Amino acid sequence: MRLDREEFKKIIKFGITGAANTLIDFGVYTLLAVALGLSVPFSQVCGYSAGMLNSYLVNRSWTFRTGERFFSLQLVRFIVGNLAVLLLSVLLINLCTVQLGLGKLTAKLVVTCFTLAVNFLISRLWIFKGQK
Repeated sequence: MRLDREEFKKIIKFGITGAANTLIDFGVYTLLAVALGLSVPFSQVCGYSAGMLNSYLVNRSWTFRTGERFFSLQLVRFIVGNLAVLLLSVLLINLCTVQLGLGKLTAKLVVTCFTLAVNFLISRLWIFKGQK
């Protein structure tokens, strides 16, 4: 993977898509964890899952312009990759809130910054690999 003009465009599109996913994720998380007082790990799973669905739909059709059918090996890779990132995010958000004493929204912001980078690499190098 080299950073030419097309690759740079993918990064920008991924960032725009990621911003939308993050808004969805944060909205669901905030509603559940902050407004309703539900558990942080449960709220993280729900928020991340809502953002993940949006991510697959937009990234496959716009960011990486895949010609794959909706139900495909690509979808399986997407689910596996995102479950790995979700697990990482739940572990990190728990570490940030319980061990480091960060507030719920601060912890969410810290974890989101880290997992966005991890998710781009997984998406580009494995899930949507070979897409022009």
